[in-house]
Amino acid sequence: LCWCARMASTGEGRPVKSVVEVCALPAQRVAAHVQQAQTKAIADHGYFSLAIAGGSLVKMLGAMKDMPDVSWDKWYVAWVDERCVPHDHDESNYKGAKEAWLSKVDIPAAQILAIDESLCGPVDADAEVSVKCADEYETRLRSLKEEVLPRGADGQPSFDLLLLGFGPDGHICSLFPGHPLLEDASGRWVLPISDSPKPPPNRITLSLPAVNAANQILLVGLGDGKKEAVQSAFTPGCKLPCALAHGADPAGHPPIWVLDEAAAASLPPEKERIIFGSAAAATAAAAVGPSSA
Repeated sequence: LCWCARMASTGEGRPVKSVVEVCALPAQRVAAHVQQAQTKAIADHGYFSLAIAGGSLVKMLGAMKDMPDVSWDKWYVAWVDERCVPHDHDESNYKGAKEAWLSKVDIPAAQILAIDESLCGPVDADAEVSVKCADEYETRLRSLKEEVLPRGADGQPSFDLLLLGFGPDGHICSLFPGHPLLEDASGRWVLPISDSPKPPPNRITLSLPAVNAANQILLVGLGDGKKEAVQSAFTPGCKLPCALAHGADPAGHPPIWVLDEAAAASLPPEKERIIFGSAAAATAAAAVGPSSA
């Protein structure tokens, strides 16, 4: 396990410190972070709000079913993005999470906030499908009481934890590099996208301001295909979506990257980061500024 901190720009001129964990067993490490976050959230405000990604990340969620001392009845689970397809479709993020994890734990069904499949059409449906799905999903999130889903100072949803994957191109949620949605300043929590560079084209996604209202962000990357995105994200001035995800309080709760050795293989040279060799030093990674070298 190796830990490092780095400086990057949030796009607003503020430095961001990150913690990077390179793990032999990343799924178990993710589960440990989730358990820690739920314990703190329930102690703080009585509930735990988690928003998760799909794609390859859902294959790791199975490790969460074995977490001890979990108050599943206090959990609310949402998605950071979803494809506008029925729940039983192979492209459904909900389906992947249900098969890997949700069907094996006792979270009340009403607290699992899946897309309204009655609004979804075929994969090649027109753009209006994503608009209707995004509107309904945001309305449902906004209907949650603030004890369940706190609000940030700007009115955005303050999820206790966002569990994000990222693509080889550096996208998070369904926010893709260079896409106009990255610049959205409408105040919306959930945005429609009908021209996703990856199929299917119709999706809904949290906005970048909503991502950056979260209390804690966990970015998970596995495999050789992610190493270039990781390298870029830790390069000064990077504008990839994964590098722009920092949460509401990056100084107090910096984004945490959980990587395997393959994904971490092209991290910048050692002089550009601080490495801690023990778990005891991990806490310091959240508080110690990175090297200026």
